[in-house]
Amino acid sequence: MPRPARLPASQAAATVPSPWSAGAAVPPWLEWIDDAGMDGAVRAFAAILTGRATSRSALATLLQVRSTTVSAWVAAMVRVRLVTELPSQPGARGRPLQHLVADPNRLAAAVVMVHSQSVHMVVVNLLGQVLWHDSAVVASDCDNAAMRTTLRALVKAAINRLAAGTALAGVSYALSGLVNVAQGRWVFAARWPRMRNLDLGSGAAPAGTTVHFVRNTDAQLRARCLRRGPAGQGGRTLLLHWGYGIGASFRAGPGRGIDDTAGFGEVGHWLLPQQTRLCRCGHTGCLETVAGLWSIGPDLMGDRFEHGMDEIQAAEILRGMALTEHPVFQRALEEMVRAVGNLCRVFFPTDLVVSGPFIENPGAWAAFAAGLSSQGMLVDLPLPRLDAQPAGHQLEQEGASMPVLLQGLARLLDGTLVPETGKAGKAARVLARR
Repeated sequence: MPRPARLPASQAAATVPSPWSAGAAVPPWLEWIDDAGMDGAVRAFAAILTGRATSRSALATLLQVRSTTVSAWVAAMVRVRLVTELPSQPGARGRPLQHLVADPNRLAAAVVMVHSQSVHMVVVNLLGQVLWHDSAVVASDCDNAAMRTTLRALVKAAINRLAAGTALAGVSYALSGLVNVAQGRWVFAARWPRMRNLDLGSGAAPAGTTVHFVRNTDAQLRARCLRRGPAGQGGRTLLLHWGYGIGASFRAGPGRGIDDTAGFGEVGHWLLPQQTRLCRCGHTGCLETVAGLWSIGPDLMGDRFEHGMDEIQAAEILRGMALTEHPVFQRALEEMVRAVGNLCRVFFPTDLVVSGPFIENPGAWAAFAAGLSSQGMLVDLPLPRLDAQPAGHQLEQEGASMPVLLQGLARLLDGTLVPETGKAGKAARVLARR
């Protein structure tokens, strides 16, 4: 019988600073809005929230719209308590100016993330700040029923911790492994091999809120590309995660990624010749059996390795080790360089980003870069620009939460805007189709 996963008895996590909150950057709101095709009142709110405009006249100038349109938008935002108008110092003439202040805690998004053997629930506000964080360690022999119980308990706890005046925009599931995003189905995760085809549609989010499904690497990649701004989004970016498991995502310019409804990126389960070790997926000879942290971690780290450890913890241990001198890691490195080289020959990326705990080790990173360089591409084609993404959860959290927050904003404003000025409803439908 699988051991049922439990939430921590203590709720102290709500008052202790979360590792997610340290150094968290404000999401690039305007880039997200541009990427989603949004306009109107949502854009006006983003300008107020990020300090780009603090008055009606500043909004009209920034967005190049009529003052009457701005007045309608501001009135709607005030009605739904997204914005407060405060009197400021009077100008040279006329009545005192009104200073616009956004409330970042008016809406929140709950994000479910997977890290090693734990499921984390993070509730973030409109500025990406963590309002609450808790986690549950899920036993490796967990089945569908136990995982569903864990997820529902986390969602319920998150709702109960919302402060008065904060509405939940929705729940976003950033999942590892094989995910059918279109159907809301978690097909497979190597961490929990007994969990298969888990249908998350029923009870995944409270009624009237958004439910969003995304693979964790897709969330990271989208957030990373948008943070580079419009000038940095024209290339073809391949993200490879080499950690507890191995996965990949690809993005060819703004809004042009791989449709992951069939689970693109399961490179960790590519089969290797002459490899007979049983993988957690049930097959033998998968790449993860020679390179995944779940498989080689015990050999590399000894008694310091724990299946429940976070990849940030693993990175701290691996960073100081002589990894390139260990035969187990040498084999892992060889297979990873070959796998990444083949991925590059499929997608021909201009940028290759590698994340995970192994690349935190300077020697391992240098060996990986050298191996990829010596392997080369086809004919005289150039190698992609290589970049390391440090261990952390900020990009994944941002990429998972922003679509939910944007739809929540559009829905909130759409209910109070008059038809001739409202574009929020259209914006919500555009994002919902993405």
